[in-house]
Amino acid sequence: MKLLKIALILMLVSSTSCQSQNKKDTISLNYNAQTRGFHLAIRLENNLLEVSKNNETHQLELTDIQLNEIVEMVKKIDFEDIKGNVSIDDLAVDKAIKGDFELNFNGKIFAFEFDHNNAPENIKELLNKLQSFDVSEE
Repeated sequence: MKLLKIALILMLVSSTSCQSQNKKDTISLNYNAQTRGFHLAIRLENNLLEVSKNNETHQLELTDIQLNEIVEMVKKIDFEDIKGNVSIDDLAVDKAIKGDFELNFNGKIFAFEFDHNNAPENIKELLNKLQSFDVSEE
């Protein structure tokens, strides 16, 4: 009977500790936009953010609140609906800035090429939010 009580207590403790562990979202984002007179690179690896704009680079560690904000924005994006929109003709005359976007979110990889100045609205909002964290830290 004593052994049964101990086993029961151990089962309860282990099940509650497993339930209390939050499954953390994993996120990795790489964005590059470049032409002859402009360069923007944004790298996010979980909570570490690096923003490089025209050879000026800033690195910072996002708070849990900031990271959760980014994760919620990513969850709202319908990646099935996003289409690349970069024109080779526009790139040839520097009329467009090619943006390479790659996101690894919880093991799913999404990659797109688009005109940086004409990015899909939800991607533009995400990139602007990441850049705003960089500015707020200066």
